Amino acid sequence: MMKLLSIILIFTLVSIDQTINALSWDETYPKGQVIPVNDFNVYSVGKSARNLSIIVIYDIYGFNISQTRVFCDRLASEYSVHVVMPDLFRGTAAPATGNRTVWMAGVNNWTKISTDLQNVADWLHKSFSTNKIGLIGFCWGGLQVVRACSNLSSLFFTGVSIHGSSLTPFEVSQLQKPMLFIAAGNDPALQPNISNAIEQSNTKISQQCEYKTYSDMRHGFVAAGANYSNPDNVRAIDDVQLTVRNYLDKINNISLRLSIDLYFLLTLLLSLIFI
Repeated sequence: MMKLLSIILIFTLVSIDQTINALSWDETYPKGQVIPVNDFNVYSVGKSARNLSIIVIYDIYGFNISQTRVFCDRLASEYSVHVVMPDLFRGTAAPATGNRTVWMAGVNNWTKISTDLQNVADWLHKSFSTNKIGLIGFCWGGLQVVRACSNLSSLFFTGVSIHGSSLTPFEVSQLQKPMLFIAAGNDPALQPNISNAIEQSNTKISQQCEYKTYSDMRHGFVAAGANYSNPDNVRAIDDVQLTVRNYLDKINNISLRLSIDLYFLLTLLLSLIFI
């Protein structure tokens, strides 16, 4: 009888601990602050120990989603990096009901998005002395990251698409910077369509791209659709965070080695010129 009571007590304590964790998931990491930049707000959290900043581009649910901000908070805390999330929708988000077509047409202006991203990059360089900037995008944001790593490649050293939407072979074939692609089980397959398109258009970039699919997860599981009461979802988010950090480290180190090699090459050339 006493053994049975002990088992029940242990089970109860574990259950209580899981409930507390589920209720306090948005209080685990230091939170950031909202800062006005030009005509939009930016969620800013963390301080970089490596002159590196990450711009996060949210999904269609917008700027005020707790799960998306917690992703930023956690990355900033565990990776010791400055993370910013600009409000590209300027206070709006996808309507909960009705036709989203009109709203999507209004926010899908790449010219405006690219200008906003350039302004955020300029602000990071001037206000925080940031040397390098990476990008992470969820759903709608994943496509914007692909476009930024294609058309604004001088500003960003890499990008990460997490359950990105509307990714097409044509879009990814324009890439000028390597990317990590993460998908859920019900997202369109990343391989072979996406991977082959990159390989055929740019072999060097394709060799640095990586792909990972979480077959048991559904679209949105890291950001707006994250369910911190579901242990499987939490474990998947844990792995995504680790995967993202490892990839950023890998590409950052490659970029650093290339910069060092270029420096020594230029030094050698100058020495030969002035001999």
